[in-house]
Amino acid sequence: MENEDLSSLSHKKLKKLIKETREILDDLTHEMAKRKLDKQHDEIDHMEEHFEDAAHNLSNLKNFIQKAFSEIRKDK
Repeated sequence: MENEDLSSLSHKKLKKLIKETREILDDLTHEMAKRKLDKQHDEIDHMEEHFEDAAHNLSNLKNFIQKAFSEIRKDK
């Protein structure tokens, strides 16, 4: 809405537009908060998978280090 359109509106109409705009902004703010919370819940739901992957990677690293030290000891 352009400035000249606003100047022609009554005080009552402006107050109504402000109220509606605030309601829309509140709805949008709540939607953003809901999406953020949903994303956090989704990440928490998949946390067990992340821990399993990390444990597997740590196990692989441990095995690699043990083999590397074993090879170093053999070469001595």
